Amino acid sequence: MAAKPGSAPVTYSPNLGQKTRPPIFKDNDLDWVRPDGRGFHQCRPAFFRTGAVNSASGSAYAELGSTKVIVSVFGPRESKKAMMYSDTGRLNCNVSYTTFATPVRGQGSDHKEFSSMLHKALEGAIMLETFPKTTVDVFALVLESGGSKSSH
Repeated sequence: MAAKPGSAPVTYSPNLGQKTRPPIFKDNDLDWVRPDGRGFHQCRPAFFRTGAVNSASGSAYAELGSTKVIVSVFGPRESKKAMMYSDTGRLNCNVSYTTFATPVRGQGSDHKEFSSMLHKALEGAIMLETFPKTTVDVFALVLESGGSKSSH
């Protein structure tokens, strides 16, 4: 909306008379140290590298603390279920663990739940309606599951 010539420009300013919410954390809550040695505002060390798998359409290697994961994306490619026509593409997600990923063997057995969570996280970001009769496959391989521990 254009201002009238000669008039002062109008800008938005928030209502400063509004009540403010009380802070979630008090000052004495902010100086505690986590079990892995990090402070309250410190993140885990992170490392990312793309192009980890040459045969994939896209891939990445990620380290967050002592957790290490390789993710590969294949597609969009023609769906094996192409006989059933669909206006939208299909997204398949699979999370798996190496046998040495966790200290206790079989601890990463909840991979079906993680596969479902990955699918829910990605289905809104991938425009499957632009890829009819195709499939996008996402594979996440957990090499080392550090849980909430950091590498120190």
